[in-house]
Amino acid sequence: MVDDIVRAGAAEEYWWSDPDMRALLHGLASDDPQSVTMGLSYLWGPFIECPNVFRPTVPAVRYVLALLGRQAGDDTKIRSPHGRLRPLRGHLLTWLGYVADEVGDVRVREFVELAGFSPLESPTSAWHAVRELRPQMYDAAAAFLDDPHPGVRLEAIAAAVVLVRVPELAVHRPHIAATARAFLDACTDPVRKRWAVEAFHEMGSAYVADQPVPTQPASDRIH
Repeated sequence: MVDDIVRAGAAEEYWWSDPDMRALLHGLASDDPQSVTMGLSYLWGPFIECPNVFRPTVPAVRYVLALLGRQAGDDTKIRSPHGRLRPLRGHLLTWLGYVADEVGDVRVREFVELAGFSPLESPTSAWHAVRELRPQMYDAAAAFLDDPHPGVRLEAIAAAVVLVRVPELAVHRPHIAATARAFLDACTDPVRKRWAVEAFHEMGSAYVADQPVPTQPASDRIH
């Protein structure tokens, strides 16, 4: 899968390929925390540059989905580029939610405003290819809704909240809304609860929160 990312990068006209990309991405699958941390940092870098979604993002999503499939029992905590300390699966779920948001309808409209045309006009665009992976992305997130680590559960729900926006996944909205409500009801950590309220708020106050999203420092926000 890493080779697929490298090949897609080589074919992308406007994408800069790090000469260490192969080693960095392989590091995500290693048992060395430093290699994992460096790979995670790289993952957040070149694949999306708003408003552009580059072709290597497609195999990168598939790679992350595969990594999540082998991460269920690993509790080694990794610090993300944003300063969050949690198991790798939590960081990978955060990244999936970010990617899902970046190919959503709001981002499409922003692209049209900037470029004057839709990124969905071409049926072979990376936007289309990533959007087609959203059901698999939802399944990956749903697999961690009951994860024993609360930080991972939070990221799984947050990613699912983004993914159930789309019509083909709308059937899951009631389940995700109920899961978000249960998480908030059970959460005793005030900082984590603030993060959760912000991440879940779009499910609607009737499902998730009976109060406005609290103001919080930028450093507390989920990235």
